[in-house]
Amino acid sequence: MNRIDNLFKSFKKDKKTAFIPFISIGDPDIKMSFEIVKALINNGADIIELGFPFSDPMADGKVIQRSYQRALKNHVSMRDAFDFIKKIRKVSDIPVIFFTYYNPVFFYGASRFAKDAQNTGIDGILTVDLPPEESDELKEFTDREGIDQIFLLAPTSDAGRIKHILSYAKGFVYYVSVTGVTGARSVLPRQLQEKVKEIKKIKDIPVGIGFGISSNKQAKEISAYADAVIIGSKIIQFIENNLNDKNKILKDIAEFSSDIKSSLL
Repeated sequence: MNRIDNLFKSFKKDKKTAFIPFISIGDPDIKMSFEIVKALINNGADIIELGFPFSDPMADGKVIQRSYQRALKNHVSMRDAFDFIKKIRKVSDIPVIFFTYYNPVFFYGASRFAKDAQNTGIDGILTVDLPPEESDELKEFTDREGIDQIFLLAPTSDAGRIKHILSYAKGFVYYVSVTGVTGARSVLPRQLQEKVKEIKKIKDIPVGIGFGISSNKQAKEISAYADAVIIGSKIIQFIENNLNDKNKILKDIAEFSSDIKSSLL
Protein backbone atom coordinates (compact mmCIF):
# COMPACT_ATOMS: atom_id res chain seq x y z
CA MET A 1 0.00 0.00 0.00
CA ASN A 2 1.17 3.53 -0.72
CA ARG A 3 0.55 6.69 1.30
CA ILE A 4 -2.99 7.19 -0.05
CA ASP A 5 -4.04 3.67 0.89
CA ASN A 6 -2.45 3.92 4.33
CA LEU A 7 -4.16 7.24 5.04
CA PHE A 8 -7.64 6.02 4.13
CA LYS A 9 -7.12 2.81 6.09
CA SER A 10 -6.19 4.86 9.16
CA PHE A 11 -9.04 7.34 8.65
CA LYS A 12 -11.59 4.56 8.23
CA LYS A 13 -10.49 3.07 11.53
CA ASP A 14 -10.79 6.45 13.24
CA LYS A 15 -13.99 7.41 11.35
CA LYS A 16 -12.38 10.55 9.94
CA THR A 17 -12.89 12.34 6.62
CA ALA A 18 -9.90 13.52 4.61
CA PHE A 19 -9.48 17.06 3.31
CA ILE A 20 -7.96 17.20 -0.19
CA PRO A 21 -7.19 20.71 -1.48
CA PHE A 22 -6.23 21.33 -5.10
CA ILE A 23 -3.89 23.94 -6.56
CA SER A 24 -2.12 24.38 -9.90
CA ILE A 25 1.65 24.01 -9.93
CA GLY A 26 3.16 27.37 -10.87
CA ASP A 27 0.23 29.62 -9.95
CA PRO A 28 0.95 32.44 -9.38
CA ASP A 29 4.58 31.23 -9.64
CA ILE A 30 6.56 28.17 -8.60
CA LYS A 31 7.98 29.73 -5.43
CA MET A 32 4.57 30.92 -4.23
CA SER A 33 2.95 27.59 -5.11
CA PHE A 34 5.34 25.92 -2.71
CA GLU A 35 4.46 28.39 0.06
CA ILE A 36 0.77 27.70 -0.59
CA VAL A 37 1.32 23.95 -0.32
CA LYS A 38 3.08 24.44 3.00
CA ALA A 39 0.20 26.61 4.23
CA LEU A 40 -2.27 23.90 3.24
CA ILE A 41 -0.25 21.18 4.95
CA ASN A 42 0.12 23.25 8.10
CA ASN A 43 -3.61 23.98 8.22
CA GLY A 44 -5.25 20.62 7.84
CA ALA A 45 -4.68 19.16 4.37
CA ASP A 46 -4.52 15.37 4.48
CA ILE A 47 -3.73 14.82 0.79
CA ILE A 48 -2.49 17.39 -1.73
CA GLU A 49 -3.83 17.38 -5.28
CA LEU A 50 -1.57 19.19 -7.72
CA GLY A 51 -2.75 20.21 -11.17
CA PHE A 52 -0.29 20.19 -14.05
CA PRO A 53 -1.08 23.28 -16.16
CA PHE A 54 -2.63 22.41 -19.52
CA SER A 55 -3.67 24.69 -22.36
CA ASP A 56 -6.90 22.90 -23.37
CA PRO A 57 -8.71 21.64 -20.26
CA MET A 58 -12.21 20.25 -20.63
CA ALA A 59 -13.30 19.43 -17.08
CA ASP A 60 -12.05 22.59 -15.42
CA GLY A 61 -14.13 25.71 -14.93
CA LYS A 62 -13.03 29.28 -15.54
CA VAL A 63 -11.25 29.74 -12.21
CA ILE A 64 -8.95 26.76 -12.74
CA GLN A 65 -8.54 27.58 -16.44
CA ARG A 66 -7.21 31.01 -15.50
CA SER A 67 -4.98 29.37 -12.91
CA TYR A 68 -3.48 27.16 -15.62
CA GLN A 69 -3.01 30.19 -17.88
CA ARG A 70 -1.04 31.99 -15.16
CA ALA A 71 1.10 28.89 -14.61
CA LEU A 72 1.69 28.39 -18.35
CA LYS A 73 3.02 31.95 -18.56
CA ASN A 74 5.69 30.75 -16.13
CA HIS A 75 6.58 27.94 -18.59
CA VAL A 76 6.01 25.13 -16.09
CA SER A 77 7.29 21.88 -17.60
CA MET A 78 6.82 18.28 -16.46
CA ARG A 79 10.36 18.37 -15.14
CA ASP A 80 9.52 21.51 -13.17
CA ALA A 81 6.47 19.73 -11.73
CA PHE A 82 8.52 16.73 -10.64
CA ASP A 83 11.16 18.98 -9.08
CA PHE A 84 8.37 20.84 -7.27
CA ILE A 85 7.06 17.61 -5.74
CA LYS A 86 10.58 16.54 -4.77
CA LYS A 87 10.80 19.80 -2.85
CA ILE A 88 7.54 18.97 -1.04
CA ARG A 89 8.97 15.57 -0.14
CA LYS A 90 11.83 17.29 1.70
CA VAL A 91 9.36 18.88 4.13
CA SER A 92 6.40 16.49 4.25
CA ASP A 93 5.33 12.89 3.74
CA ILE A 94 1.78 13.92 2.81
CA PRO A 95 0.16 11.86 0.01
CA VAL A 96 0.33 13.63 -3.35
CA ILE A 97 -2.08 13.22 -6.29
CA PHE A 98 -0.96 14.45 -9.70
CA PHE A 99 -3.91 15.81 -11.72
CA THR A 100 -3.30 16.02 -15.45
CA TYR A 101 -4.64 15.49 -18.93
CA TYR A 102 -3.20 12.65 -20.99
CA ASN A 103 -1.52 14.70 -23.71
CA PRO A 104 1.41 15.84 -21.49
CA VAL A 105 1.84 12.27 -20.20
CA PHE A 106 1.79 10.83 -23.72
CA PHE A 107 4.29 13.43 -24.91
CA TYR A 108 6.57 12.70 -21.94
CA GLY A 109 6.21 8.94 -22.44
CA ALA A 110 3.93 6.79 -20.25
CA SER A 111 6.65 4.45 -18.98
CA ARG A 112 9.07 7.28 -18.29
CA PHE A 113 6.31 9.32 -16.66
CA ALA A 114 5.34 6.52 -14.25
CA LYS A 115 8.94 5.83 -13.29
CA ASP A 116 9.78 9.50 -12.73
CA ALA A 117 6.51 10.04 -10.86
CA GLN A 118 7.38 7.23 -8.47
CA ASN A 119 10.92 8.54 -7.97
CA THR A 120 9.48 12.00 -7.33
CA GLY A 121 7.10 10.81 -4.62
CA ILE A 122 3.73 10.90 -6.38
CA ASP A 123 1.21 8.48 -4.87
CA GLY A 124 -1.71 8.79 -7.28
CA ILE A 125 -2.46 10.10 -10.74
CA LEU A 126 -5.79 11.40 -12.00
CA THR A 127 -5.72 11.68 -15.79
CA VAL A 128 -9.03 13.40 -16.25
CA ASP A 129 -9.57 12.72 -19.96
CA LEU A 130 -8.42 9.08 -19.89
CA PRO A 131 -11.37 6.73 -19.32
CA PRO A 132 -10.66 3.27 -17.85
CA GLU A 133 -11.06 1.43 -21.15
CA GLU A 134 -8.30 3.56 -22.66
CA SER A 135 -6.01 3.50 -19.63
CA ASP A 136 -4.46 0.03 -19.87
CA GLU A 137 -1.11 1.19 -21.25
CA LEU A 138 -0.59 3.80 -18.55
CA LYS A 139 -2.04 1.51 -15.88
CA GLU A 140 0.56 -1.14 -16.69
CA PHE A 141 3.31 1.32 -15.80
CA THR A 142 1.60 2.97 -12.82
CA ASP A 143 0.79 -0.44 -11.32
CA ARG A 144 4.41 -1.44 -11.75
CA GLU A 145 5.51 1.67 -9.87
CA GLY A 146 2.87 1.35 -7.13
CA ILE A 147 1.00 4.51 -8.14
CA ASP A 148 -2.79 4.57 -7.76
CA GLN A 149 -4.75 5.50 -10.87
CA ILE A 150 -7.76 7.47 -9.68
CA PHE A 151 -10.89 7.68 -11.80
CA LEU A 152 -13.90 9.96 -11.92
CA LEU A 153 -17.53 8.98 -11.46
CA ALA A 154 -20.24 11.38 -12.61
CA PRO A 155 -23.87 11.88 -11.58
CA THR A 156 -24.78 10.54 -15.03
CA SER A 157 -22.94 7.22 -14.47
CA ASP A 158 -25.42 4.35 -14.34
CA ALA A 159 -24.90 1.17 -12.28
CA GLY A 160 -23.14 -0.63 -15.12
CA ARG A 161 -20.76 2.23 -15.73
CA ILE A 162 -20.05 2.60 -12.02
CA LYS A 163 -19.22 -1.10 -11.75
CA HIS A 164 -16.92 -0.91 -14.79
CA ILE A 165 -15.01 2.13 -13.50
CA LEU A 166 -14.70 0.68 -10.01
CA SER A 167 -13.11 -2.47 -11.46
CA TYR A 168 -10.14 -0.24 -12.42
CA ALA A 169 -10.15 2.17 -9.47
CA LYS A 170 -7.38 2.20 -6.88
CA GLY A 171 -6.73 4.46 -3.88
CA PHE A 172 -10.15 6.09 -3.95
CA VAL A 173 -12.77 7.07 -6.49
CA TYR A 174 -13.45 10.73 -7.21
CA TYR A 175 -17.18 11.40 -7.37
CA VAL A 176 -18.07 14.54 -9.32
CA SER A 177 -20.87 16.12 -7.31
CA VAL A 178 -22.43 18.08 -10.18
CA THR A 179 -22.70 17.85 -13.94
CA GLY A 180 -20.55 20.37 -15.76
CA VAL A 181 -17.14 21.77 -14.93
CA THR A 182 -15.37 22.69 -11.72
CA GLY A 183 -16.31 25.81 -9.81
CA ALA A 184 -17.61 26.86 -6.41
CA ARG A 185 -21.38 26.48 -5.98
CA SER A 186 -23.71 27.60 -3.22
CA VAL A 187 -25.98 24.53 -3.46
CA LEU A 188 -25.04 20.88 -4.02
CA PRO A 189 -27.33 18.03 -5.15
CA ARG A 190 -29.39 16.29 -2.46
CA GLN A 191 -28.75 12.80 -3.81
CA LEU A 192 -25.03 12.75 -3.02
CA GLN A 193 -25.40 10.48 0.00
CA GLU A 194 -27.42 7.93 -1.97
CA LYS A 195 -24.80 7.94 -4.73
CA VAL A 196 -22.04 7.21 -2.22
CA LYS A 197 -24.07 4.31 -0.83
CA GLU A 198 -24.60 2.98 -4.35
CA ILE A 199 -20.87 3.12 -5.06
CA LYS A 200 -19.93 1.37 -1.83
CA LYS A 201 -22.42 -1.43 -2.44
CA ILE A 202 -20.48 -2.27 -5.58
CA LYS A 203 -16.97 -1.90 -4.17
CA ASP A 204 -15.55 -1.15 -0.74
CA ILE A 205 -13.38 1.77 -1.79
CA PRO A 206 -13.00 5.28 -0.34
CA VAL A 207 -15.13 7.90 -2.06
CA GLY A 208 -13.96 11.50 -2.37
CA ILE A 209 -16.44 14.17 -3.44
CA GLY A 210 -15.37 17.23 -5.39
CA PHE A 211 -16.57 19.91 -7.85
CA GLY A 212 -18.53 22.78 -6.36
CA ILE A 213 -17.67 22.59 -2.66
CA SER A 214 -17.06 26.10 -1.35
CA SER A 215 -17.92 26.29 2.36
CA ASN A 216 -17.28 24.54 5.67
CA LYS A 217 -21.05 23.93 5.94
CA GLN A 218 -21.03 21.95 2.68
CA ALA A 219 -17.86 20.14 3.73
CA LYS A 220 -19.39 19.13 7.05
CA GLU A 221 -22.53 17.78 5.39
CA ILE A 222 -20.51 15.73 2.91
CA SER A 223 -18.14 14.42 5.58
CA ALA A 224 -21.08 12.62 7.21
CA TYR A 225 -21.03 10.04 4.41
CA ALA A 226 -17.95 10.58 2.19
CA ASP A 227 -14.34 9.56 2.87
CA ALA A 228 -12.84 12.76 1.48
CA VAL A 229 -13.82 16.31 0.61
CA ILE A 230 -11.99 17.79 -2.39
CA ILE A 231 -11.83 21.57 -2.89
CA GLY A 232 -10.05 23.42 -5.68
CA SER A 233 -11.76 26.44 -7.23
CA LYS A 234 -12.54 28.13 -3.92
CA ILE A 235 -8.89 27.91 -2.89
CA ILE A 236 -7.66 29.17 -6.24
CA GLN A 237 -10.02 32.14 -5.97
CA PHE A 238 -7.97 33.32 -3.01
CA ILE A 239 -4.94 33.38 -5.30
CA GLU A 240 -6.74 35.15 -8.13
CA ASN A 241 -8.25 37.75 -5.81
CA ASN A 242 -4.91 38.72 -4.29
CA LEU A 243 -2.29 38.40 -7.02
CA ASN A 244 -0.55 41.53 -5.79
CA ASP A 245 -0.60 40.55 -2.12
CA LYS A 246 1.07 37.20 -1.48
CA ASN A 247 0.75 37.52 2.28
CA LYS A 248 -3.03 37.86 1.88
CA ILE A 249 -3.11 34.76 -0.32
CA LEU A 250 -1.38 32.70 2.36
CA LYS A 251 -3.49 34.16 5.16
CA ASP A 252 -6.81 33.52 3.39
CA ILE A 253 -5.87 30.00 2.30
CA ALA A 254 -4.61 29.10 5.77
CA GLU A 255 -7.78 30.37 7.45
CA PHE A 256 -10.08 28.67 4.92
CA SER A 257 -8.21 25.36 5.15
CA SER A 258 -8.28 25.42 8.92
CA ASP A 259 -12.02 26.12 8.90
CA ILE A 260 -12.67 23.27 6.46
CA LYS A 261 -10.57 20.82 8.43
CA SER A 262 -12.27 21.71 11.72
CA SER A 263 -15.69 21.20 10.15
CA LEU A 264 -15.04 17.64 8.97
CA LEU A 265 -16.51 14.78 10.94
